[in-house]
Amino acid sequence: MLRRSVFVRGVGAYTPLGATWPETVAQLAAGATAIRPITRFDATGFPCTVAAAIDAPFPDEDRRLPYTRIAAREAWETARIRVDPARLGVFLGAESGRCQWATALGLAGAGRGPSGTFDHERFGREAPQFARRIDASVISPAAVATALAIEYGARGPVETVSLACASGSAAIVEAARAIRLGECDVALCGGVGADADPLMLAGFGLLGILSPRGVSCPFDAHRDGFIIGEGAAMLVLSAERGDASVELAGIGRSLDAHHLTAPEPDGDGAARAMIAALRDAGQPEIGYVQAHGTSTPLNDRIEVAAIKRALGAAVDRAHVSSSKGALGHWVAGAGALGALYAWEAVHAGLVLPTAGLTNPDPACDVPHVIGRAIAKEVDAALANAFAFGGANSCLVLRRAG
Repeated sequence: MLRRSVFVRGVGAYTPLGATWPETVAQLAAGATAIRPITRFDATGFPCTVAAAIDAPFPDEDRRLPYTRIAAREAWETARIRVDPARLGVFLGAESGRCQWATALGLAGAGRGPSGTFDHERFGREAPQFARRIDASVISPAAVATALAIEYGARGPVETVSLACASGSAAIVEAARAIRLGECDVALCGGVGADADPLMLAGFGLLGILSPRGVSCPFDAHRDGFIIGEGAAMLVLSAERGDASVELAGIGRSLDAHHLTAPEPDGDGAARAMIAALRDAGQPEIGYVQAHGTSTPLNDRIEVAAIKRALGAAVDRAHVSSSKGALGHWVAGAGALGALYAWEAVHAGLVLPTAGLTNPDPACDVPHVIGRAIAKEVDAALANAFAFGGANSCLVLRRAG
């Protein structure tokens, strides 16, 4: 069976720098950063007190859905596409939603007996006052994709991908596969992260991967960890080109099978995913790489080595940058945001910079984009997303011909 092509018909984003993708791009191109002190809750005592958070009056329990709705609406309206509802799919990278911090703490203590053991009788008495505050539709990872499907009348495949930091990219991969296989003709896809909350700060802090200085500077010699960010990035993919200028030409995934949180030391899994995506796209000349670029000492160095292995001598002609310097780490939404960076490079010839990068690490010696965006004709771009557990997902976007 002839494999169908997949085109990017529309994009949308809701970020701490803008309510639309063009608004965000204007800020990013000028070198702006969204990282600032946390105000949504008292961050005193946490290992990091800054984040790239969205300052908007959404309920803490349900920020994933409003973020995604705003980004999806922009992508859908820019796509200007009509489709039979039975041929429309929804694919979203998302993790579980969370209850308020006070509710989580209350539930944690509700069943604590006098000797520290679990007291089921006490839990039965005290837990209901906290549990009734939790809406199951908010906690479920699948709730956002389901809500979008209902809103857009999508009756094709609906899928939620929860794969940590590779979720958004992997959801786009699944959407592309569904279109290629004829399971749907149009897909609304992307990812959302809403993790600027106490639980994520505490958890990532225990892992020692948040920046103690509160600075996100991927590939910099002084990088010391990442900053949590949040937002949503969405794309409309279609089997019909319409007026699309960009094709999603290559997809590649792999697994390190090495460690629960640490990447494979030689970057083999990351390189294999990139090589697979490039091969799938027909080995185009890559002019830009949107790196996963977490700003952690180990990960950035390993990723650069993997990029060099995948691109070979062509790496000298490919500029590299990371969204996490300006917008922090969106976790489940990070890979979808990376896809928009790659789309911007191919569609508009605008390669966005790595905010915070001022003194590149000699071990990360690739052509960086520092300070402000650069204008460059990019025929094809590569977007990387690497997750805990060694899950790797890569996309190749190229000029539609």
